[in-house]
Amino acid sequence: MNLSVLGLGMVSKIGTTEALEAILDQDQIDPEDLSKDHSLSIEIPSDFNIPPQLVRRMGHFAKISLLSACYALRDSGLRDLAGKSIGIIQGSVYGPIISGIQAFDDLIDFGDNQLSPTNFSGSVFNTSSTYLSLAFGIQGPVLTHTSGRDTLYNSLLAASLWLESKTVDYVILGIGDEYTTYFDHDNISGAGGNSLLPNCEGWTTFVLGGDDTAKYGKVGFNFLKTLPQTENKKNIYSLWHERLTSDEFTSHGKYNQACFPAYLRGSYPGSAAFDLALALICANRERFPVFNPLSGNYQMQLINKNDPIYCYSLSESNGVFCYELINDELTKWQFR
Repeated sequence: MNLSVLGLGMVSKIGTTEALEAILDQDQIDPEDLSKDHSLSIEIPSDFNIPPQLVRRMGHFAKISLLSACYALRDSGLRDLAGKSIGIIQGSVYGPIISGIQAFDDLIDFGDNQLSPTNFSGSVFNTSSTYLSLAFGIQGPVLTHTSGRDTLYNSLLAASLWLESKTVDYVILGIGDEYTTYFDHDNISGAGGNSLLPNCEGWTTFVLGGDDTAKYGKVGFNFLKTLPQTENKKNIYSLWHERLTSDEFTSHGKYNQACFPAYLRGSYPGSAAFDLALALICANRERFPVFNPLSGNYQMQLINKNDPIYCYSLSESNGVFCYELINDELTKWQFR
């Protein structure tokens, strides 16, 4: 089943969806001009009338997902959710690690009778889904996926089953992670300063439907055992702690017309969702950033309507999830 993408909401080091679109309107992107902050400042929009007491109880992890969902709903135009059948799917590669560690510290230091209720509730993996349901008054099905690099694929699969079976009319699907020093390169890959992927955090939310009206096109997905031949094709790769050296990075960009969005989003475990959103936005605006190894910048190229864009991410089994953007005159852009 193809999923209609009705809205996108992004919380990232470059800002919102509109900020990314503005960057793509430039002739080139200089990575040095982009933010190097690890953590993001989160402020929930007042126009959604979310109870302040609810926001105060939320940890940083849940606030990132809520802000991303607010942006996506605003982008989709689905501001009035009353009477609509909506499901919520939230995915994270590792879940709310910071709250979990704080809860364990409390348990070790003070015992179970002194465990902080705030830290404990924030450590539960479905905390972001629950807060979204409470914030928007949604009473439909709620699901949380935490399945490593397979999280985006599994979440999209669940959304397609819900929509195809008419369980819901729309799905709010969000994928992301918060920043923690436990994800730093010295702790994960041992690559240290050799890595090209600056650590940070981010969240991407898709408002999905099963109808034919799609603001950003339609999305389908496929699993491959190996990465196909990508030379001279426009590609967007999802990379997280892949231990790329400078030479390897330059080689990919030179021979594969590859767009590595690491400089745009930074590195965080659930960044495959950002790359998928970037692919949709590039297709919609008919502009594609390609890394120039000579200048060290991204050079913007116009997209031929007949040329597909390929979006890849690795699976936990070392297979490849593949998304292909194909021009479709009826729905403008279609994944299949």
